Amino acid sequence: MRQIDSPMAPEETPPSESRSSDRSIEKEDDLEYGLVHDRRRSEPTEAKSFLYNSLFTFNHKCQVMLKIALDTSPYAKLLLDAMNRSGCTVIKDRHFSCEECDGCVSGGFDSSTSQIVLCQNNIRHQSHMNRVVTHELIHAFDHCRAHVDWFNNIKHLACSEVS
Repeated sequence: MRQIDSPMAPEETPPSESRSSDRSIEKEDDLEYGLVHDRRRSEPTEAKSFLYNSLFTFNHKCQVMLKIALDTSPYAKLLLDAMNRSGCTVIKDRHFSCEECDGCVSGGFDSSTSQIVLCQNNIRHQSHMNRVVTHELIHAFDHCRAHVDWFNNIKHLACSEVS
């Protein structure tokens, strides 16, 4: 399950309302509000054009901005150092993933994989990347240090969002 940056829980559907399709049933269980795609589903992908795979893609820009954030942001450096001192080694290629996201979400922390997801199609400026990386590193630090129970303890989630 992926923890996203929203302190609000999804509204429950009253039992009296009928569900019109399997999609509505799926949305009920979707704690991510459908904004960050389900990375565990294996969907066939179409072959991408040369232009799509060129160096000037959203993914490449995201990777470059991520590197700059990790190398220059004092907050990111502080959090990475704190995680290392707590015994949580962070490896850029393993613990960060630039992906396409729906809606206007900027990123999230996937507690099942201990991975920070950065929404490459929604982060366009370095200052925005720095803020998102810092915010998600706080969640990663809380997950590492405090073993936060993201989905069963609302106090844990609230504490991480306030920090």
